[in-house]
Amino acid sequence: MKRVALCLFQEHDPYLVAAALLVCLVGSAAVIELVERVRSAVGRRHAGWVFLAATGTGTMVWCTHFVAMMAFRSHAPVVLDPPLTLVSLLVAIVASAPGIEIVGRNRSWALAGGALIGASIAAMHYIGMAAYRIDGIVHWDMRYVAASVMLAMLLGAAAFGTLVGQHRRRRIIAGGLLGLAVAALHFTGMAAMSIAVLDLNGGLSPTTMTVLGMTTAVAGLLVLGCAAVSALIDEHSQDEAFRRLRHMALHDGLTDLPNRMSFNEELARRLAMKGGRPCMAVIMLDLSRFKAVNDTYGHQAGDQLLTALAARLTATLLPGEIVARLGGDEFGALISYDTPDQLAGFLGRLGAVFVPPFQFERFTASIGTNIGVALAIHDGRDQDTLLAKADLAMYRAKSAHSDQPCFYDSAMDDAVRDRRELACDLRAAVQAGAFHLHFQVQAEIATGRVTGYEALLRWTHPSRGPISPAKFIPLAEENGDIVPLSVWVLREACFQAALWPDPHIVSVNLSPLHLADPQLIAMVRAALDESGLPAERLLLELTESAIIRDRRYALRQLAALKAMGIAIALDDFGVGYSSLDVLRSFPFDRIKLDSSFVAEIERSEQAVAILRSVVAPGTILDMPVLAEGIERPAQLAIVAREGCSAIQGYLIGRPSHRPADPDKVEDLMQLGPRVLRQALVS
Repeated sequence: MKRVALCLFQEHDPYLVAAALLVCLVGSAAVIELVERVRSAVGRRHAGWVFLAATGTGTMVWCTHFVAMMAFRSHAPVVLDPPLTLVSLLVAIVASAPGIEIVGRNRSWALAGGALIGASIAAMHYIGMAAYRIDGIVHWDMRYVAASVMLAMLLGAAAFGTLVGQHRRRRIIAGGLLGLAVAALHFTGMAAMSIAVLDLNGGLSPTTMTVLGMTTAVAGLLVLGCAAVSALIDEHSQDEAFRRLRHMALHDGLTDLPNRMSFNEELARRLAMKGGRPCMAVIMLDLSRFKAVNDTYGHQAGDQLLTALAARLTATLLPGEIVARLGGDEFGALISYDTPDQLAGFLGRLGAVFVPPFQFERFTASIGTNIGVALAIHDGRDQDTLLAKADLAMYRAKSAHSDQPCFYDSAMDDAVRDRRELACDLRAAVQAGAFHLHFQVQAEIATGRVTGYEALLRWTHPSRGPISPAKFIPLAEENGDIVPLSVWVLREACFQAALWPDPHIVSVNLSPLHLADPQLIAMVRAALDESGLPAERLLLELTESAIIRDRRYALRQLAALKAMGIAIALDDFGVGYSSLDVLRSFPFDRIKLDSSFVAEIERSEQAVAILRSVVAPGTILDMPVLAEGIERPAQLAIVAREGCSAIQGYLIGRPSHRPADPDKVEDLMQLGPRVLRQALVS
């Protein structure tokens, strides 16, 4: 160390040494920035940055060496070998390229790449020393030579090993270590050289060497500065591109409001740190009357409206408040607050946004919103729970057609959540076909003969057990699953009926939505063809509401079905419109009375009178009437007396996965006449 210190302070021009160190430090910082660009680039850009980084490394090392050599005062004449000096520069560039490639490709090999770069520094130094021709006898101390090479490789490895990571501090340390590697190599290598002067005349003068050194330093700084600026510009461009892409990823493209991802990130952040406020509310908003704008004026008008709404919402926000577009016409909001009044004020401002109409060149629109609120900690401590509960509260506000904020209420909203969960399970069951059919027998009153069976859909939930059709059928109609469900029932009923030993009729209920399906006729024909069931053995039941919705189209569909030989029954007659015009407009093969008409006929003459009035239209129009819900012999006797021709109910058979025994049904059918005779005798 003493020899190195003496060499540095006694045998070198301090000004040129300072210039060399400046070139070394600036160049090292530039090289580190260039290597970072190598790591982030791919393809041709990667190769280009490797070339530029290798050029910067070689230039930095060569300029540092050259300026430091000009600073050396050997007291002997010195000349330079220009070709060999140029070779030393090329060696520094070429030899450092593999090391930079290793560092840029694989972070786990950074130490090896750094050591290779250190070796290239050493190669450049000693080739450069060969170009430094001194008129004297030069002796090399190989211990210092070996030490200089080891220092260069170890410090180079340390520099690029430290560079693993993105922190700015690591880059500063790496640049310092790389500069130290270059400086340590040079001055340790110079300490290895001792000179015996032979001639004091000739060679480069000290002034010339100073001018050359300073000129090289300035030129090197310019080159390295340009390289560093290129790296910084590229980094800035990448940062700007990243910021733009992140903004695009976290904001809605139409309204520029935060999107669902950004909203969820902010909610998670606030839950972790509570936004610096004691309370927080999660708010869900769903627009009302927005669909009418889209349908009337087009989607471009809807986009205009959403953009204007976003501007209003943004203008009303205060610090600690956020509004995001979660998708479609659904928005979310967050507020961190200290007092309930602040929350009430925010909700009031949100509601006030929708009061003034939105005016545009082509149209004026007035929309509203349904608002649901969930309070952090009180209603939940995690993100998913709060979002779900705010959504449930919003759904309650929407169901009530209320423009006032609805706060989550477990007693009121848990039922809504249960229904929505059941709807999701129902959709999965429809896709999987996880249903089965039961059949309930129908029989003629006069003969006791079995005339057919009604196919009844059953669903056993994996965890809830059997679910009543009265619960899941309306749910399927609401969610749009009724048509695929009806298709499954029809196909399955036809397949099973085709396997029965007796050629009885199978009755299948037809949903109003299914009757409106243009594919209905083709689907029914396919079900019959695939199962082999004759069309005469299929009876389709539908309610009056299915016809009233679109009378002309419904009657056209029914006529096409009847032309195929399929029987048509009017189901639940008496509980809907009970319109004689409906009976007159289409020749139904059967009328079915709802079970509600027979529930009280044993105890109420008024109920019997109502039953009589409902049966009368069918009798007048010569349409057979079937009474549902017959559970007791007395009920059978009364409906027989009042003109019903057939029955269905627990008295003659409960729904079962197999058809009932015809002989047993005939025996049960005799109970009605016996009861009637007993009543007449008494």
